[in-house]
Amino acid sequence: MRKYVLVTLIVILFVILSVSQIQSQIKAEENEKIIKNKQKVIDIEQTQPVNPDILKVQYITNWDLEIAEYFVNEANSRGVKIFEECLPIIAIETGHTYRFDLIHYNKNRTTDQGLFQINDILYSTLVKSLKAEGREFDSWNRLNPEFNISAGMYWLGYLKSNHQLEGHRLFSSYNRGISGAKYYASRHGSYETEYSRKVYVVRSSYRM
Repeated sequence: MRKYVLVTLIVILFVILSVSQIQSQIKAEENEKIIKNKQKVIDIEQTQPVNPDILKVQYITNWDLEIAEYFVNEANSRGVKIFEECLPIIAIETGHTYRFDLIHYNKNRTTDQGLFQINDILYSTLVKSLKAEGREFDSWNRLNPEFNISAGMYWLGYLKSNHQLEGHRLFSSYNRGISGAKYYASRHGSYETEYSRKVYVVRSSYRM
């Protein structure tokens, strides 16, 4: 009887070990398939041509590819020229650093924050406008790169489409506000300001 029980236990143990080994082999084969599929996706992504505008933005700003792509897509969706308008503006706004974490403290106790140096007054308007479009962000903080890019592009697109602003008018209005730029032009007979001239110098450098 004991021998029979012992043989039975040995058979059961052998079956368990065999099943476990088969399961491990199946799992290993599945993992290998997953790894191969992931590698195929990576290989396909790497062979996809990257928009040359994205690469140029990345080269100028030293941002990672994802942010550069987001920047270009937002500019295109708003009808804003990348190398003639938005990129030269943020070059001046950030002192050619293209950083997203910049905060400028004004004498009137307001702040300009982020890549586009969005001020406190304009901030609430841009939030309302983007929410009305159904946009969502991980954070609505001005230092959040995605929100700051979207907000800045929205404002430039608004100035261009709603007020038909181009060139010096666009740049000076971005810097001084619409009313401030109009007041300056009424006194000087031109929208050309020190700020707008600096933007023109930067955008000329991008053609080189």
